[in-house]
Formats: sequence, structure tokens, C-alpha cells
Amino acid sequence: MEILTTPEQYAKLLAIPEELPNFNMQYLIDRGLVRGMARGSIGTTKKTAFVLDLTSFGVEAVEGQAGQDLAVNFSIINVNAPVTDSQIAAGDRIEQSKLVSIGTFDGLHRYLDQNFRPDQVEALKVQLQELEKQVKVDSVKPSTLSKIREMTQNLGQTALIVMDVIQKILSLSSK
Repeated sequence: MEILTTPEQYAKLLAIPEELPNFNMQYLIDRGLVRGMARGSIGTTKKTAFVLDLTSFGVEAVEGQAGQDLAVNFSIINVNAPVTDSQIAAGDRIEQSKLVSIGTFDGLHRYLDQNFRPDQVEALKVQLQELEKQVKVDSVKPSTLSKIREMTQNLGQTALIVMDVIQKILSLSSK
């Protein structure tokens, strides 16, 4: 998996405006928590931040051991090594889920039942049933995956686990 380094990549991953990750990445660079740079373009005052990796100070900050005052809420930061993904969250209500144990369509349906009202996921479940049929006959249509992705984005961050599970199911079925 490739490390994300640009605001554009984080914006696409999180389905948020590019300005949010750019601002946060610039802040982390300015505070010395990450190694990176901000580059301007000719004819504009806008700078685009590029993050390369955590600094040793950044690691200490994440671990809660840094000696400086930081505007970081340690109660919402959890790092379990080894870190293979990078994430930026934005908004006033941040929810994050990582369910590695879901590996079947039945498990995915149970997850949706536990986390959403039936009216919120009715259409999504129809598409998931269609995808399950396509997986069984080894003929997955990209249009079905696109519809599911669009529906999960409309449901918010908690529903994005659906795409992770689908990716896991598809990689298992191709072996």
C-alpha cells in the first residue's frame, strides 16, 4: 500500500474538500510533527502541503510524551504499530471504525443492521445482494461497485467500512 502524501489524496480518500487536509497538513509541518514542505504555484498565493513522514517529535506527540504544549487532543489519537495507513479526520463529529473480522457478505449485512436504520441501507443491501451473486459467478461488474461506493459515501464515514470489507471479500474470492 502506498503512503498518502498530498492533500488531494486525503481529500479523495475521505470525500472532503481538499482545503481541509491541506490546512491540517500545513499545521503539522509548521509544528514540526511531520516532515514535509509547502510549495506555492506561480501566479497564486496558495501553497500545497506535502507530507513525507513523522518526525521523532511527532512520534513522541502521538505517544503523549512530547515536552511542548501541543494543540492535540490525545484522547482521540490511537496508533497501533506498525502503522501502514495514514488518516486525516475533519468535522465536528468524527467516527472511525476498523472491523477486520468481517469477511463475508452475511457479516457485512449484520454490520449494517447494527449501525444503521433499515431505511438508510435498504438500497445498499440490494446492491450488496447483487454483488454477492456476481462474486459467485466470478463476474463482478464495475458499475455495481461504483453504485455501492456512492451509496456508502452518502451514508458517511461509518459506512465506508463497507468498501474495506468488499475489497477483502473480492481479494479472497480471486485466490
